Amino acid sequence: KFKDNKESKDEEIILADETEDEIYYDIVDVWQIHNKYLLTEIKAGLLIIDQHVAHERVLYESAKDNINKNGLESQSLLFPQYLEFQDDEYRYIIELFPYLNKLGFRIREFGEKTIIIESSPIETPFGQEAEIINEILDLYVKYNEINSSFIEKMCATYACKAAIKAGEKLETQEMKHLINRLFLTKNPYYCPHGRPIIINLTEDELDERFERK
Repeated sequence: KFKDNKESKDEEIILADETEDEIYYDIVDVWQIHNKYLLTEIKAGLLIIDQHVAHERVLYESAKDNINKNGLESQSLLFPQYLEFQDDEYRYIIELFPYLNKLGFRIREFGEKTIIIESSPIETPFGQEAEIINEILDLYVKYNEINSSFIEKMCATYACKAAIKAGEKLETQEMKHLINRLFLTKNPYYCPHGRPIIINLTEDELDERFERK
């Protein structure tokens, strides 16, 4: 059972059987609508899930949980990427190296004002590495301080850019896996930027819509 802390009314979404040792989400059927939303039946009605912000929440919490530990898992790039910066930007990016490394980016200096990206977080789509790093750099230039607030914003930026996009076709197992991962997060109802992830239509609401008495 999960409670939406942002709602004033006391509602619960019942999706799983819980035991003392584990939580198992018994998702029998799931459909993808317009390659954007996931639809699945629950005991009390229907769930509609935005696939992008769902994955964003998963990646954000994973990054936050791991950045102060061993960091996110990396994957080596088949073709390492080179990024060149202006003088001030280069100084900032060097300061960010330890934090980018914790996110799963393996980066090193390469000549004058140039870095080479050799690995990226394992869930980063191919080709998004430079954009994510530049977005984080812009964030650092804006705040010019590394503190807990910046770390949260950095994780949110990474999650947004690396998450599955609206319009991406998912296989059934991918959809089920994403929903399972979402409901293992601390807050499956809202993305890091505050957008809703889930719409819950209860059986009573459906009956009312169809004027079923």
